Amino acid sequence: MQVKRVGVFGGTFDPPHIGHLIVAEHIRETFGLEEMYFMPCNQPPHKQRDDLSDAKHRFAMVVAATLHNPAFMASPIEVNRPGKSYSIDTLQELAGDMGESVEIVFVSGLDAFLEIETWKDHEQILDLCHMVVVGRPGHRFDEVAGLPEWIRERIVDRRAGGEAGAPCFPEQGRRIFLSEAVLIDLSSTDIRGRIAAGRSVRYMVPAEVERYIRSHGLYRPVDVPQEVAS
Repeated sequence: MQVKRVGVFGGTFDPPHIGHLIVAEHIRETFGLEEMYFMPCNQPPHKQRDDLSDAKHRFAMVVAATLHNPAFMASPIEVNRPGKSYSIDTLQELAGDMGESVEIVFVSGLDAFLEIETWKDHEQILDLCHMVVVGRPGHRFDEVAGLPEWIRERIVDRRAGGEAGAPCFPEQGRRIFLSEAVLIDLSSTDIRGRIAAGRSVRYMVPAEVERYIRSHGLYRPVDVPQEVAS
């Protein structure tokens, strides 16, 4: 049976920016994924934000951001599910919908992966899908040495100098791949701050996302007119 592999890339995406797109395309190409599903959450389980944009806006921005890449898919699974968005619930739903001929590759930042023992049903997650862990500013890959042995023994180093020549996916079991992605010093937090200050975010977000932000007045203080610099 031929296996189809798809990526799942979750987050708040408030807003989605070019850094998200570059990492997603790098992972898709490097690991031979046929599709990459962008999964904006409803409510993040680990981070409480009073200023989190409405899920409908974040999903619409993801749709706009992924519009021109036929391999990128915007999924409404989490925004349509009320309450906190737990990865295990999403992965189980996807696995049930896609069937046994599809293998799911879950993309995680290193910062989140280092806290995987706090994730709901993390043992089931690591049995349900492969995982690709990408670097994050302020964290080092050697920090994975602090994780339990049963997690570390699943790790495959796919960075430069790692096991680059090894087969990517085993016939049996699930693996955790460490991957160096193209990292851009750009964050959604900084973008929201720039918009609130009336500064330009051109080239930081796709043009379609910038137009959506402007047309809906997102991230702006109530006393700043929408006509202020794009």
